Amino acid sequence: MPIFTVSMRDGSVSLVIRARCISCARQIAAERSPAEEFPLWCQASVQWIPDPASIGVDDQGPSAIVKRVDHA
Repeated sequence: MPIFTVSMRDGSVSLVIRARCISCARQIAAERSPAEEFPLWCQASVQWIPDPASIGVDDQGPSAIVKRVDHA
């Protein structure tokens, strides 16, 4: 399954997400994060990671948030 990086517009948090598509990645970020972050994930940028092994992530498994990275 494809791996995406979903980043808040202010750059404070990024999520590495296993999802079927870009829209699905954004939806997973919004639905599975704390409620107060919902509006931020709805407007987040999404980038496809063509080689997930390069960042140490397994592309096998169900849709999920694989890793949360706080940039604060």
